[in-house]
Formats: sequence, structure tokens, C-alpha cells
Amino acid sequence: MDYMMGLPLHCKGEESGSCDDLYFEDGAWKLRHVVAVDGGFVFKKRSLVSPESIDRVELAANQGVFPLLISKQVLDSAPEFESEVPFSRAVETAALKHYQLAPYWLSAPGRETTGIASGYPADDPLPKESMPQEMEPNLRSLKEVLGYEVRNGEKSLGRACDLILDLSDFSVAYLAVDTKPSESGGVRLVSTKQKDISLSVDYASKSFCTKCSSYHLQESPSADLSEGRLTLGDQQKVDLSSY
Repeated sequence: MDYMMGLPLHCKGEESGSCDDLYFEDGAWKLRHVVAVDGGFVFKKRSLVSPESIDRVELAANQGVFPLLISKQVLDSAPEFESEVPFSRAVETAALKHYQLAPYWLSAPGRETTGIASGYPADDPLPKESMPQEMEPNLRSLKEVLGYEVRNGEKSLGRACDLILDLSDFSVAYLAVDTKPSESGGVRLVSTKQKDISLSVDYASKSFCTKCSSYHLQESPSADLSEGRLTLGDQQKVDLSSY
């Protein structure tokens, strides 16, 4: 995901700002918002873009740009996002409503929407009973967590150097751990989906917590992120699911 930050945003081929950050949902391990930034040196407008608006086929084929399925006019007219203000369901709802997309938190588990056509009309307000006010989003910035220490209890396993995104469903599939921060070639992967590993984020101590041992981490497949992305073969996926 790290390589995506700074990429120019292309709205149906027309450039409109760049990707400033990505927000994922802790626990669910899903990409929920892309932060688009546009403007001059003095004033920069930031707005949220749903993963459902990403042209994932084009993104997979061309890492030099961040392609979107929406028009430049739609992006330019999106509600402004103030990164200094804590996330709330109201902020998310305003952004999703602008793009005529249904709130992801109303979807049944495993049935998140994956296309723009699944949204609701922009002039059709959400029923109040469908949006519990006490449910606040558990979203975290990629910028924030990169560099966090990865720990198994009191033992340090390394530093978080990236999160690996599965473009088929925008899930965060792996945490990339630099096991030798002072050297090169020591990047290993920790799955976000293995319950026995129990990967979580502790924001108070600025660390990722896992039950994965240092031995199993070193035995896991190494990751080459020099090209900005990771492609896993079938055998590597089997290895990752078994360590």
C-alpha cells in the first residue's frame, strides 16, 4: 500500500491531485478510504474516496498512476476531509452519500459491496435507525502505522514497513515486517487472517502485537517490495497459511 501514496489520481484519464493517505479498518483489515489531495501551495483540499471508486484492473496493470472510476468533477465537488478532526460515521456518511455508495458497515459480514452500482440515490437519506450513532469507525492511517514496532509480548520482531493489499476485495492481506531494520533483505510477512497469530494494533504503544514467534516469522516467505508491490505464487500462499 505504501507505493500508492503520492501517486497521481486519474479520474477517467484526467489527472486530479494525488493520493495523500489510505485508511484501513483495524480488526476487519479492510481498506475503507483513500485520501485525495488537490490544490496549490497555500490551500490544499483533501477529500475521501471509497475503494469502490478505484479501477483495480488499471491499478494492477499500471503502478504509475492511481486510476479512479469517477469523474474529476465528482471528485472536485466531494466534501472536504479535515485530517486533524477524528473520524466519525457522519464524516464517512457524507463522503459515501456524495458518491452514491451505501455505507460498508451496513453490509452483512463477507458481503461488502464491490461496485458503484450498489449505492443508493444521493437524494435518498439513510434511515436514522440504520446508522447507530454510538458505532464510531475504527479506522487508522497508513502513514501513522508505518514504522510501528512489531512485538510478540516483550520481544521485538522488527518494524512494520508496509501493508499488503489484496486488490480482489481490498482486504489487507499481510503485514510486511522488516526484521532487520538496519540491514536489507529482511522483510517477512505476517498474515492478518490467521486467528492463531492474532495480529492487532496497539496505538498507545505504537506497535503491532502478534502471537507469531520470531522463529516462525523468519521461516515465512521473504518479501521483495522493491518494485512497490508483491505477487505471491500458490506455493508461497500455502507456506504463509501453514507457518
